[in-house]
Amino acid sequence: MKNLPEIQVPLTRIYEMSLASVQTNAMVAGVELAVFDRLGKPVRAEELAETCGFDAGTTAEYLNVLTACGLVIKKDGCYRNSPEAEQYLVTGSPTYYGNLILLEYERLAMSPKTIAERVKNGPVFQQDNGNMSSEEFWIQYARSMANWERAGTAQMLADTIAALPEFSSMRKMLDLGGGPGLMGIAVLARHPSMEAVVFDQPAVVNVTEEFIAEYGLSDRMTTIGGDYLNGPIGGGYDLVLASCTLNFARDCMDKMVKKIYDALNPGGVFVSLHDGMCDEGTAPAVHVLNMMSSALSGYNCSLRKGLIANAMLNAGFRSVRSQPVRLDVGLFDMDIARKAPRTED
Repeated sequence: MKNLPEIQVPLTRIYEMSLASVQTNAMVAGVELAVFDRLGKPVRAEELAETCGFDAGTTAEYLNVLTACGLVIKKDGCYRNSPEAEQYLVTGSPTYYGNLILLEYERLAMSPKTIAERVKNGPVFQQDNGNMSSEEFWIQYARSMANWERAGTAQMLADTIAALPEFSSMRKMLDLGGGPGLMGIAVLARHPSMEAVVFDQPAVVNVTEEFIAEYGLSDRMTTIGGDYLNGPIGGGYDLVLASCTLNFARDCMDKMVKKIYDALNPGGVFVSLHDGMCDEGTAPAVHVLNMMSSALSGYNCSLRKGLIANAMLNAGFRSVRSQPVRLDVGLFDMDIARKAPRTED
């Protein structure tokens, strides 16, 4: 008689991973249908279907799926948003994440067939997954990133910067690759008089200026449109902030960080928030997964842990302090470098 195999580990994790795409697709469909806009208060499936012109039967089944995903709460036959869906999936909310979900979905959801083809045949060299080389892509991306930044990341980063002993004496900062500018806006909100410059692509800074006006900081914030890798970034800064942008400088990091060093006043501070890959490029998992489609397309711009910190030391910064930072989207590294005061030059 043939014996059944001995089970060393349970099937649970493999089975749950096989269902992960169901949850993702259900959420993305909800964003496309704007169904969460209708679930701020309890509503029955047939009422929602009638209001939106949906099929009543499949609407009920679909809402049950969203409930199983934890995005919707069902009680006494009525459905309403979970706290997460209410915060991040309702259009018009300042923390609405749906635009970014839709923008990134096609890039992140690389099909198994495409993955297999890339593994067997090598990358198809295209740096612009999701049309990333177009101005329109970056304009949409900047608008979408604004809601993620002000959902907590900007506040956390600004609190960290405000705690620096030099903060009260700072007069001018550069938000490098600042996109919509919410990081810089949050920093200025904690300082009575510091001025800021947001540097990004020319098309993007038009979006930045809209957010600057929205937060009433047009008298203290300006923008520069350009290419920070190949052109000047200005000077006379007491603080330079680079948040999740120096990946584009991975292959010229020493040169880029030296440019930042030269742009700082004596005693100035450079703060970089970025991914820090470790465990031979396999962790943190969130960054490996996020980068998969780009990596299989021949454009892996992830940063290994310590790369920026070493470039800071090579540039001549007096001290460099590195610390892990856990954001709502995973673990990041923060490197804080200080330039020597003039008396120490």
